[in-house]
Amino acid sequence: MLDSIPTLAEAKSYARSCFRDLSSADGLIRFRLCELVERSVVATAAEEDTDVLRTAAYLQEVGVVHSSKDKAIYSLQMCRRAFEDSVGELHPALEDCILNHVRSGVARTGEARLMQICHKYATTHYLDYMLLKQRISSTGFDRLQMERIEAYSAYLDAHPRGEEIGLALYEIFSSL
Repeated sequence: MLDSIPTLAEAKSYARSCFRDLSSADGLIRFRLCELVERSVVATAAEEDTDVLRTAAYLQEVGVVHSSKDKAIYSLQMCRRAFEDSVGELHPALEDCILNHVRSGVARTGEARLMQICHKYATTHYLDYMLLKQRISSTGFDRLQMERIEAYSAYLDAHPRGEEIGLALYEIFSSL
């Protein structure tokens, strides 16, 4: 029987291979974002499956090689193809994390709801780095920051452990 979750090593390797299609700076930026999302989900998970969350932290971002706007859809399609021989059908919670980490209101699993919060939170704080490295304009920065702050705040407010998750995320990112 095939396991329905790629290993963390497989997910990292696949993400690195996908990000090689980007410029070296963009590839490094995307991988670092994945690392921050992984760190966030591990620190905030309670009853959620950390194997699913850690793997999803890397796989949710791979579709950016095709489109930023439709990244989640491409990521899921790419992961299904990449892992069909080694793991078979992907775990439903893993698919939910990949597909719904950026779509508000449609996450079905606890893992995907936590991924939404952690992805938005990590991306919001990582935008500071992108501005510093002049990878994003100050105008674009302001707009993206506000969108992400509103999104993760709404996700935190709606989550039963929102306050606890928010405090854990604050601890991680205030020490970076």
